[in-house]
Amino acid sequence: MRTARVVLASVAALAALTACSDGPAAESAELTWEDSPLNEALGVVWGSGQDPEEMEREEAERMRQVEETVASCMADEGFEYTPVEYDMGTTIVTEDEDWNTEEWAQQYGYGVTTDPWSAQEEEVAEPEEEWVDPNDEYVNGMSASEQEAYFEALYGPQTFEEEEWVEDEEILEEYDWEEAGCQGLATHEVYEEGDPWSDPAFTELFEAMDQLYQDGEKDPRMREVNDEWAACMADAGITGMTTPMAATEQFYEEYDALYQKADAEIDWENLDWEALDAAGGGDPVAEVMEEMGLAELREREIAAAVADFRCQEELDVEARSLEIQFELEKKFIETYQADIDAVVAAYGKDA
Repeated sequence: MRTARVVLASVAALAALTACSDGPAAESAELTWEDSPLNEALGVVWGSGQDPEEMEREEAERMRQVEETVASCMADEGFEYTPVEYDMGTTIVTEDEDWNTEEWAQQYGYGVTTDPWSAQEEEVAEPEEEWVDPNDEYVNGMSASEQEAYFEALYGPQTFEEEEWVEDEEILEEYDWEEAGCQGLATHEVYEEGDPWSDPAFTELFEAMDQLYQDGEKDPRMREVNDEWAACMADAGITGMTTPMAATEQFYEEYDALYQKADAEIDWENLDWEALDAAGGGDPVAEVMEEMGLAELREREIAAAVADFRCQEELDVEARSLEIQFELEKKFIETYQADIDAVVAAYGKDA
């Protein structure tokens, strides 16, 4: 799935570029990421432009299939399993019309140290009754050893080698669906077996597509755009940034470092949670971060985001970038047309 994420993130990143220009590329300024030749060629595969309600219905159907497959698998393992019916209600999110404007940047920066999304109107239809796992009664009636066998069948062996753990060191284990019990099997069958990104027949196509976006950043014309943008940012007093797409990276890195430092200052074992709740809750890490200088980081983030917006607008960054990217995509399609036709035929919406 890595290639899928990279490709989609790269395409979406083009949409995130800010553009509003009457400059020399004004004609192409009307372009958007939806005009991408690759998006047009493969949109039916990755679901571009799909109706949100339809996507929700399709996801609900996939979740139903997973639960049915889990039930069948658990029966083969000698256990009963009642498929869970998930009802997450209906979510309505009002789009922030000011997003991608200078006013938004002045208020929220890049959205790293600020919380712009909580300002969106969000309405969730709560379930009429509190959700209860239909398998609870069955599992609670088991002995401890039976429960252990049940959960191993459901989720796979739950092992953790204490000697492997080192304080402050993150342990990353590669996920193996074959070791994840019936849930792993069901998720693999429903989500991965019909996934074009996992189809070895199209590995070369998607790897080449991944490389296409990496090569686009190395294109001399793109480097010229980025160099002009970096010079504009430097003139505004913002140094150390090389490309608009990477503009937020240093703020995420600084924010994460500050978060880790604040987290280490908290005595979690002796934290008075009752007193914290009585005071209205809140995030103890966030409070310590404020004491450690989060406000200064936020100020720099907002200043950079505003300068970024103005430089992109002045230099017509989006229009120029899209022109270059779309030209590269057209050449890519000419080279891989047969593979693109094949993946659309196999995995397109009407396949």
